[in-house]
Amino acid sequence: MPAQCRILAVLLALCVSALTQAQPQPRVAGKIELAEGIANIEGKDKRSRRPNVGDSVYEGDSIATSRLSELHLDMADGASLIVRENSRIRLTEYVADGGDKDRSLIELAQGAMRSITGWIGQYNRANYRVRTPLVTIGVRGTDHEPTHLLAGDPRGAPGSYDKVNEGAAFMETKQGTVDVPANMAVFQALSAAGLPQLLSDIPAFFKPGRFEQQFQQRAQALKNAIPQRRMDRIDFLKKQGLVPPEAQKALDQVKPLEQKGKELLRWLR
Repeated sequence: MPAQCRILAVLLALCVSALTQAQPQPRVAGKIELAEGIANIEGKDKRSRRPNVGDSVYEGDSIATSRLSELHLDMADGASLIVRENSRIRLTEYVADGGDKDRSLIELAQGAMRSITGWIGQYNRANYRVRTPLVTIGVRGTDHEPTHLLAGDPRGAPGSYDKVNEGAAFMETKQGTVDVPANMAVFQALSAAGLPQLLSDIPAFFKPGRFEQQFQQRAQALKNAIPQRRMDRIDFLKKQGLVPPEAQKALDQVKPLEQKGKELLRWLR
C-alpha cells in the first residue's frame, strides 16, 4: 500500500474514532435486579442484548419478555419496576437528576408491568406517565399495575387496564380522565370510544408472580432510601458541575434541615 494511502487510512480511522466518542451516551434509567427466563433489550442504536443481573438499562431501551419470563428493575429515581411475561415496553424518557425537569415516560405496547414509583412519582407527578396505544396513565404517588392486552390474548378482554395497589392513579383518554383509588382497577376496551370504566371486580390475571415477595421487600428498602438517593444524585452532579438550578434549589432547602437534625441528635445524646 502506498504511503499516501496508509496515511489516509489512518486519518479515516481517527475520524471514525473521534465521531464515535463524540456521540452522546444514553442516560442510565436503571439496573437489572432479576432476570428470569428469556428476554431481550434493544437500544436506540437497534442493537439487541440479553439482560443480566447488574446490567444497566438506558433511556430509549425497548424491553421484551417471553412466556414465563420476568425482569425486575431498580430505576434511577428509586422506583421499582417489574416487566411481566409476554410484555413489551419502551423507556422512552427517563431523567432523574433531582430537579423539576425529572420525568418518566414508559410506553407499554403489550402485556403487563408493575411500578412502585420513586422520586419522580413523589415530587414530579405531572412528569410521570405510562402510555399504551389507547390511554395515558398517571399517578398521585403509587404502586400500580398497568396492563395492555392485544386481541386474542388469553389473559382477558383486549384493551388497557390499571390496578392500583397503593396510593391513587388516573387513566386518561381524549374523552376525559377517570381517577382510580387504591384496591380498584380501571379498563378501557379496545373498541370503546367513551371514558374508561372502573371495574367492580379486579380481573383474575392481576396476580402475584413467582418473585413478587422478593420484589416487594427490595422495593420497600429502596423506597426508604429515596430522599437520600435524590440528594446523592444532586451532590454527584454538583461535583461534576452539571447540577441544574432547580435541583440546586432542592438541595439548598434540604441541607439546613439536615444540619438541624444533626444538631438535635447531638443535643439528645
